[in-house]
Amino acid sequence: MYKPAITAFLLGTLVFGLSACVAPPPRERVVYREGGNTSGPRYCHTCGTVREIEQVEIRQQNSGGGAVLGAIIGGLIGNQFGRGSGRAAATAAGVVAGAAVGNAAEENDARLRSGYAWRFSVELDDGRWARVTQYENPGFRPGDRVIINGQRLDYLRR
Repeated sequence: MYKPAITAFLLGTLVFGLSACVAPPPRERVVYREGGNTSGPRYCHTCGTVREIEQVEIRQQNSGGGAVLGAIIGGLIGNQFGRGSGRAAATAAGVVAGAAVGNAAEENDARLRSGYAWRFSVELDDGRWARVTQYENPGFRPGDRVIINGQRLDYLRR
């Protein structure tokens, strides 16, 4: 009597649940390396000069979480149909179908989040080096003065 409402609820849970297991995009990151002179006059510790630029490939991996979540939700939906051994068969079919759908969704997301990024080596004013990886290159060239804002580079405005 309540099976359509339960099925609708479980289908909604499947859609929103699969979107929750999507891997976040790779974060832009900054890696600092010590060196140089940090004594003396005050420096901008996040300002520097671009010394090297390279393009790198970013590949997202499939964690299997989509398949697991899809199998659970598919099994719950399949369990709503049939009786006895028919219910067991429907549950098993739901598990298999849900795992396939969840895995495909996660693979598609990983493919969309993969691509190319830019890695900048920056010599900071205080003598340290920073390596910044980000998806965009707004036209930086070796020799440009930059500032690291959070986890990304911006042109240094004086």
